[in-house]
Amino acid sequence: MKREELKAMGLTDEQVESVMAKNGAEVAALNTQITTLQSEKSQLENDKKVITKEKEDKEKALEDLQKNSISKDEYDKKIKEIEENAKNEKADYILSQLVDKALDDAKILKNENSRKSVKGLLDMEKVSIGKDEKTLVGLKEQLDELKKTDSYFFEKKASGYEPIDPEGKKGDEGDEISMATNFAKEANKSESQETKSQFFN
Repeated sequence: MKREELKAMGLTDEQVESVMAKNGAEVAALNTQITTLQSEKSQLENDKKVITKEKEDKEKALEDLQKNSISKDEYDKKIKEIEENAKNEKADYILSQLVDKALDDAKILKNENSRKSVKGLLDMEKVSIGKDEKTLVGLKEQLDELKKTDSYFFEKKASGYEPIDPEGKKGDEGDEISMATNFAKEANKSESQETKSQFFN
């Protein structure tokens, strides 16, 4: 619903901004849920692909052993290689997904050239996947340093607010999600107006 429509219903400016802030927060939360579900779906699809290939490769190795095309030692070596390849492929996918998420969290510009350039500047030898397989070790520090030296790769704040979506995707009835979220961030300030709410941090 647009601001004009809310005002036409008799709401004060303060009430209108409160409604828009709440709407923005709800939209932001839904977008986060969608992103999480899409990531989980993509992870499951990749796991299925890796497991299927591992199963097929092992079956072929077993057939070769049964046909005496390979020795028992060669079979054991091949099985070990297949399992190692599957493990590495899964790890590479997880790493790629976590790096993309880290770039999003760091507010790297969402265009292909910027993403590719930033990845090229990262020393991935110093980056590893956390034990929970949901975090990266050694990447945040590099991105923080990069923000100081190559800030043009990062989103700029607009009017004192940080947009939720630099591509300006629209919300319901044509109101931009980023604008509504900015009001939500403003509404979530503490009563002292000195400390921002942790909801958006």
